[in-house]
Amino acid sequence: MTLQLHDNKQWLCFLIEDETYAHPVNKIREVHDYMAAVPVPGAPSYIEGVLNIRGEIVTIVSSRKLLGIDETDQHRHIVIIESKNGLVGISVDEVVKITLLDLQNLVPVEQKNTLSPIYATLKHKQQLIILADFERCFNQMENYE
Repeated sequence: MTLQLHDNKQWLCFLIEDETYAHPVNKIREVHDYMAAVPVPGAPSYIEGVLNIRGEIVTIVSSRKLLGIDETDQHRHIVIIESKNGLVGISVDEVVKITLLDLQNLVPVEQKNTLSPIYATLKHKQQLIILADFERCFNQMENYE
């Protein structure tokens, strides 16, 4: 599924390793303070484990491992994203804000790794923001499993 960038005006901005990332708000269900996930034996390395959130089992994915960044104990939030096959959580260092982005100056990023959530970059108020499509990434993960 391709991200419809022009349909998404509000974006949730969050930090991973001092870089600002954004994901469309309309695909986000909720944000939680970080909780350690229950490990799942045999799961891929980017899967932190699972959590029970209001009676639903949610797979938690490490944003740092997806992006090839060294793991630290900096995770402060889990962003719950609605994918076509259910809820998936992504651990991030810190959720910053919801903002409106002008997508006219966006620069698409070449997809070398199909598991990479990075879709494009955008300069917003003198800051580089990396646009992410974690839903596409999760759908690709399910195709590999």
